[in-house]
Amino acid sequence: MDDEKIMKLTLQKSFQDPVFFAEHFLKNTEMKNYVLEDQQKLFLRDKSPYKILFCSRRSGKTLSMIIDILHKAFFRRNQNIVLLAPTGDQAREFAHVFSDMILRSHSLQSSFIVNNKLDKQLDNGSRIAFKTAGASSGKKEDSSVVGSGVNTLYIDECQSMDADALSTIIPVVSGQIGQAEIVLAGTPRARSGFFYNNIKNAKTIKECYINDGKPKDCPQKGRYSLHRFQITDLDEEGNVAYSRAPYRLTIEELETIKSTIGREKFLREYALNFLDTLSQPYYSELQQMAGILKEPKEFRDHRIACAGIDFGKTRNNSVLTIGVKNELTNAWEVPYFMAWPLGTSYKIITHYLNNILQARFPNLMALAIDKTGVGNGISDFLDRNVPFEIYDIIFSQPMKVDLVENTINNLEGRYVTYYPHEILSKEMDEYSREKTENDRTKYIKGESDDFIDSFNLCNMAITKYIQEGPRVTRPFFVGGMETNILNNSSYRSRYKENHRR
Repeated sequence: MDDEKIMKLTLQKSFQDPVFFAEHFLKNTEMKNYVLEDQQKLFLRDKSPYKILFCSRRSGKTLSMIIDILHKAFFRRNQNIVLLAPTGDQAREFAHVFSDMILRSHSLQSSFIVNNKLDKQLDNGSRIAFKTAGASSGKKEDSSVVGSGVNTLYIDECQSMDADALSTIIPVVSGQIGQAEIVLAGTPRARSGFFYNNIKNAKTIKECYINDGKPKDCPQKGRYSLHRFQITDLDEEGNVAYSRAPYRLTIEELETIKSTIGREKFLREYALNFLDTLSQPYYSELQQMAGILKEPKEFRDHRIACAGIDFGKTRNNSVLTIGVKNELTNAWEVPYFMAWPLGTSYKIITHYLNNILQARFPNLMALAIDKTGVGNGISDFLDRNVPFEIYDIIFSQPMKVDLVENTINNLEGRYVTYYPHEILSKEMDEYSREKTENDRTKYIKGESDDFIDSFNLCNMAITKYIQEGPRVTRPFFVGGMETNILNNSSYRSRYKENHRR
């Protein structure tokens, strides 16, 4: 059989089987043919249009998606394939690994007529793009994929994606020529959200080490085929029990990872354990109980108020949270959140705090500020001659524990309720509690903590104000209130009542 016939048969077999394609056309970093693992073969041969890769860290998830993308792009014409990541850095890293794969495969290189960092195009008309999902790390913006047509959509680190962003992204695969396909990939976080709900309601479950890799049908009415690969677990003594990839991830290495990142995070990232009530301080039942307020129509309020502000650094937003006292129930409500976009001048923020804040909240009693890092310099520009107390908070580990546990106590005691702002809820879901080797409590943020830090500071301001009382005694009315507020009947009756005394 001549070489031409051999190549034709090889291509035909590769078209039929993506595993054969990977093991004959692609090279690893040592320029050797890949020998795929069982869980990778299961995923690549799954013809379900909607799939979930629910895998431990270092389980071959990225390689599986790259092979799947390459196979679809190489053997299908005029496909628009997009991979979304939560952040630009993650999208670029994935694209970098993808580009390296192409460079190592000489037989594929000639097929790419465009091979930019984040955009690839093949001579058969198929395109591959690496994009960000938007609405990440507190940044609220639509993904660049919205409005475009996509045949196959891959969403990496789906557990970190904003629910509202996903609701606008998923529909991009509808109405396309041919069968639309979606692949979700990620590891555990909280027992809530889009990723968790689709795992819980999976159509089928495929695990290479259970039931000989045969799919297990589920009674749920979900549409996703779930590929689950748990690389390890802990025994009763808390030691690493096994490794399902011992040739590249030994038990000794897993033990080192566990000692570095902590037991709770290790169980999440490597044993696929979702956060439970013990490890998730802002657990879902607490959020449902306390997150009951509606979004206010205006960012102003006459009631007694306390606030907290977290000053953003290079990659974080600055966020102001304000709570007001409900005189009827004697409890506190936290419905007000204001975020300044990345890159906002600190002069703009301090001007707002010095000149505008008190006009909109004339009965502000206390403001807790983040005096850590950049906040230390910004706080020097705050006017200290204001009629409310300013609490300087330095985010040491013990103080962080105090801040979180104070907020939890306020919420659990039903003393504070709040408006469940979408970014705040996401940060609450991702926040975790761990125990150190010295049996000390440690709190760890998720992708971002701008809103949750501001929320905790506001709760601390409320608690300190209650414990220490107001800095100065002031009449109920304070200058700067607008006419429509002064004309409110409840204010007029309160004003008359105060002056009778």
